[in-house]
Amino acid sequence: MNIAEAVARVIDQALASRRKVGTVTGVSGTRVIVSVQGGSLTLPRLASYTPATGDIVHIDATVPGAWLVLGKTA
Repeated sequence: MNIAEAVARVIDQALASRRKVGTVTGVSGTRVIVSVQGGSLTLPRLASYTPATGDIVHIDATVPGAWLVLGKTA
């Protein structure tokens, strides 16, 4: 493996750690209650996403402490 490949691998791993996948367990106003890695989080969502219990959703965790439910995969 050359240096460019090693750097690309590290960048990919860093970005992957900032994206999470969870399951919608409920809704509280405009926020979504999501089960993630054995815990439960209540998170804001994109206005374009209408959550439903059981949806498998993608969560952006790029900004620490400011997670955002992006929506589900079509």
